[in-house]
Amino acid sequence: MSIEDNHNHFCIYCGAKIDFDQNFCSECGKPVYRKEPEVKKVSAEYDNKIAELESEYDIKQAKAKELVEKIFDPNHMAYQKFTSSITKSNNLFSTQADIAKKMAEMDINENPFVEKELDNKLVTLQAFIDKMDELIDELIIHMGSNKEDTNDINNLFNEMDDLIDSVKDY
Repeated sequence: MSIEDNHNHFCIYCGAKIDFDQNFCSECGKPVYRKEPEVKKVSAEYDNKIAELESEYDIKQAKAKELVEKIFDPNHMAYQKFTSSITKSNNLFSTQADIAKKMAEMDINENPFVEKELDNKLVTLQAFIDKMDELIDELIIHMGSNKEDTNDINNLFNEMDDLIDSVKDY
């Protein structure tokens, strides 16, 4: 029998009334089992979310890299710029994901500051994914349009560089 709150209960063996502070039934002597409260492992939720973000990012960056290789000649300056920016993004994303994993290992149930910072890390990781999505969209548009007009892609890379710099500064 389990007593989990301050309510009075009855013994499941003999029906005698059992008070909250009793360890044994006063009538039949059977032990009263007290269920330990389950500790919710919040870090597992964060671990799962980080893993999802990593998987999503890996797919997106592979697609972006594939498009760059299809569109640009490896000797072209744009190719070098794109691959360099993707590599920087990959490295920083990986670093931020590792930090988030280490933060998730902390006892965030007892520290709301850590939980808030971890949530901020997840937002940062999502921002990298969003920028990679935008890059893929621009590269696809670039494939079907005037290949001389690279303003949109250059603007996007400037935004990616700004994101990378802001995360480095953070």
